[in-house]
Amino acid sequence: MVAVAAMISLSASAQHATGSFALKPTVGLTLANFTGCEVDTKMKAGFAVGLEGEYQATPFLGISGGFLYAMQGAKVKFNIAGLKLGTVSAKVDYLNIPLLANVYVAQGLALKAGVQLGVNVGSEINLKTSFIDENINLSDVSDYTETIDFSIPVGFSYEYQNIVLDARYNIGLTDVYKNDNVITHLALKGTKNSVFLITLGYKFDL
Repeated sequence: MVAVAAMISLSASAQHATGSFALKPTVGLTLANFTGCEVDTKMKAGFAVGLEGEYQATPFLGISGGFLYAMQGAKVKFNIAGLKLGTVSAKVDYLNIPLLANVYVAQGLALKAGVQLGVNVGSEINLKTSFIDENINLSDVSDYTETIDFSIPVGFSYEYQNIVLDARYNIGLTDVYKNDNVITHLALKGTKNSVFLITLGYKFDL
């Protein structure tokens, strides 16, 4: 009990005042992949930028939300009729809207979890085949991509002198692509997003 009280006291002294609201511009890196594919996939790196706000509900709990543009997708080996014919580089961009509970457990350190709505703002497929020298680029496959994506973000953040390092893993709950179309026939049926997000931001009180 003494240890818990000491931790709470330390946490309370380090956080923003109860009832305050802070904004945090943020920029970072996505390491995105797909799950649920019929074949192996590899991570694809991308860029993320956005703005989040946090309300300090209690000394130990903050509620945050915001808007984050994130480049997601994956690299996928595809096959037709059992023949490995090439690689799909899938680029799927989202405007993500996370809503998170931030639990402050130590000085500057918060554990976080919540829900996230993603709105697809661009979808592209690049095929590199083993039988054609040139790449095949399907510049706009938005008609084959689900508009809305739901995920569960979990992670942590560390704040020092208003600079915040944030690391999250977004667990995709919904399919990336619509069923029974040219995209899902490239071994992408049932694909869901799986994204590591690392950002750096600056928090300031309003």
